[in-house]
Amino acid sequence: MKKLTLLILLASHFATAADFQPAPPPEDVQEALLAALKNGRNTAAMVEYIDAIATVPFSSDIYEISFKGGNNEILYVSKDGGYIFQADIIAVPDALNISRERRDALAAAKGLANTADPAPTAKSADDPPAKPGKKAGDGQFAAPATELALKEIKGDGNRRLWLMTAPDCSMCKTLEEQIGSISDVTLYRYLYTHDDSSTQRAIAITCHHNPNEALRDYLLYGLASEDKPDEACATAAADKLRRIREETGSSADRAELPVLFFPDGEETRVLAADSDELDRWITMHQAAKTDGDKTESKSDDTPAAAPDNATPASDTNDSDPAPTDSAVDLSDSDSEKTAPLDASQPPQPPASEAPAAPATETPAAPGSDNRPPAVQVLRPQ
Repeated sequence: MKKLTLLILLASHFATAADFQPAPPPEDVQEALLAALKNGRNTAAMVEYIDAIATVPFSSDIYEISFKGGNNEILYVSKDGGYIFQADIIAVPDALNISRERRDALAAAKGLANTADPAPTAKSADDPPAKPGKKAGDGQFAAPATELALKEIKGDGNRRLWLMTAPDCSMCKTLEEQIGSISDVTLYRYLYTHDDSSTQRAIAITCHHNPNEALRDYLLYGLASEDKPDEACATAAADKLRRIREETGSSADRAELPVLFFPDGEETRVLAADSDELDRWITMHQAAKTDGDKTESKSDDTPAAAPDNATPASDTNDSDPAPTDSAVDLSDSDSEKTAPLDASQPPQPPASEAPAAPATETPAAPGSDNRPPAVQVLRPQ
């Protein structure tokens, strides 16, 4: 995953970055930080999947967060839990990428593929950037081929966003509310379900004459069509759900949904505070274009002259996506009781190859005026 780089000069009492050993914060600091994250509108569900909280070499007011399962990503959080940072920390004296070293150590301890492995080539121009180190069934969320997604073009559709969502996901409702006022973007939604009931709901949504509208109606208003999908469409939708299950794996935690994937390779499970911030994220993380891309894009943006008798094309937003556009499926997992978080010990590989026990999704904060303020995610503009 392409990362923003944050250059930070280490404190002088550390000889080199390599000498530093992460350690857990004091227990009272850890408890206060977790409590703050649990009260965050966009971070409550994330808390259940935190594996360890660790110190960093340059500040006693910022901590590293790592996660359970097949996830070697790292976030940084302020001591009061009010700010989350997605960045790579570079030690200036020895030019050591501390964040990359930590991710590699986590991957090795969990038996994951090396994140430095070259990413497979995308099958089509519409496919999301491939995730280095991702292997089929390893429990990591990564957007599959777009043929498995529900595609929606809003406005001119020049920007792109892939997202993993689900009909029974409370935070996915918040994301849909934010997306409602955003235009000029092509969305690829993968429906991720976890049991027979949610799978049948996903099939019904996928086979609706307008799947994206059906998903919004269900997430935002609880409205569901009672029309029974025809057999051919239901079979095709079920096959796509199965393919996404196989790609993601049964150990993926659906409480981590939604997951957003951007053209530059950025991936996040933290929601923007509002629609305006999400709109800025989408613009910020569009892939950089080469000179050839710019030339091609310019010619594509110029509408071709239409014959006098041509019939105007219908607005993309009003057209119904083909019934074969599709969704996803996920296994529910119960969180296991774990020992107190201890970042000084490397994560241990699973005792067996059996899938992790299902985890219960942490309910999102009620959508009322009294809900806690959103956690602010700092990103360079």
